Amino acid sequence: MKKTIMIILVLAFALSIGVVQAAPERIVSLAPSITENLFALGVGERVVGVTSWCDYPEEARQRTVIGDAINLNIELLLSLEPDLIVGDSTLVQSHLESLEAVGLSTFIIGPSTIAEVERSLIDLGEAVGAKERGEELALAMQTRLEELTKRAQRPERVRVFLEIWNEPLMTVGPGSFMDELIVLAGGENIAGDSPTPWPVFSEELVIERDPEVVILTSFNLEEALSRSAWQVTTAMQNGDVYEVNPDLYSRTTPRLLDALAELIDILDLVGTK
Repeated sequence: MKKTIMIILVLAFALSIGVVQAAPERIVSLAPSITENLFALGVGERVVGVTSWCDYPEEARQRTVIGDAINLNIELLLSLEPDLIVGDSTLVQSHLESLEAVGLSTFIIGPSTIAEVERSLIDLGEAVGAKERGEELALAMQTRLEELTKRAQRPERVRVFLEIWNEPLMTVGPGSFMDELIVLAGGENIAGDSPTPWPVFSEELVIERDPEVVILTSFNLEEALSRSAWQVTTAMQNGDVYEVNPDLYSRTTPRLLDALAELIDILDLVGTK
């Protein structure tokens, strides 16, 4: 009798473990970076809901849109019957708490460095039953990062201003992955002493610190080039003002290293025109 009870308990425990570890079959993503990483992990076919900003890879555009990453259509989201909702802690924390309150399973990530992006790929992979693929992606990032930083060795650092918005003028500071990209590329972030990762910056301070290169992430090259007060900067005088694809620089995915590679190439060109 005791042996039979023991067998039943062992089977029950095994079944409970199986339930807990079962990979989710219907996933809703609440951020473009998360959507991109889910597809990179090979579970894109299980993604049933995304935000209107989720445009990569192309297949993500075919999923049901449940909001814009800030405002969510909760009724539509619930109609998708998700068994896992993945969100970014910096965007929809309050929504996630509400969803948890009604019994939905959520997973939250919020990497702010390249190392944390690598770690998040493993953690997200584990959450969706693709930990091995997550580990592969993280290792590939590490390997590529080492290769890129070897290319970025330069005798003097290049003064960089990376603009993420123009009205108000916003840039990147310590604690942001964009600041990390500048440093890894061999640049000196002229906003590197800012008190926050995403500071509002003054035009006067940009001119005073005289960037050698200006990077724009808002598709506003024509407007930036027309700023009369900025014409005294080295970047403007040498024509080293570049408009880049913001998705590469702003999304915490393996494509951050595409941004790093591009930034290294840009800094290599500074002063050569």
